[in-house]
Amino acid sequence: MEFEYNLDNLKKASQFILNNSKSNILLFSGVVGAGKTTLIKQLCKDLGVLDVVNSPSYSIINEYKTEEKPVFHMDLFRLKKEELNNLGLIDYLTGENKTIIEWPEIIINELDESYCYIKIDYNKDNMRKLKLINTI
Repeated sequence: MEFEYNLDNLKKASQFILNNSKSNILLFSGVVGAGKTTLIKQLCKDLGVLDVVNSPSYSIINEYKTEEKPVFHMDLFRLKKEELNNLGLIDYLTGENKTIIEWPEIIINELDESYCYIKIDYNKDNMRKLKLINTI
């Protein structure tokens, strides 16, 4: 499934993801500056996150409060494969919580759970194109 958007309709892009993803695990891929974190901020807002959402580039994992279950947000850009088990990242993926992962390439082959892979590409005129693929 594909969806085109720009910064003026981030909410529609977020709703597209929420309406079409079939997993609590959302993997975001795209080049630096593609707008992953910007879209994730809107997505978290739509999920009812009460905290300030920012990139977990240095903390690796952010946990955000909602009225119900927490939302986990990870950025795996700086990780090495051998660090995955040491940090217990796989444990976050087995629960009922929404888990959002930027730069998932290092972990994707380790996943036994279903996930929704979201690739963001630039288009002309500051447009972005989402490609959403559900795995089962």
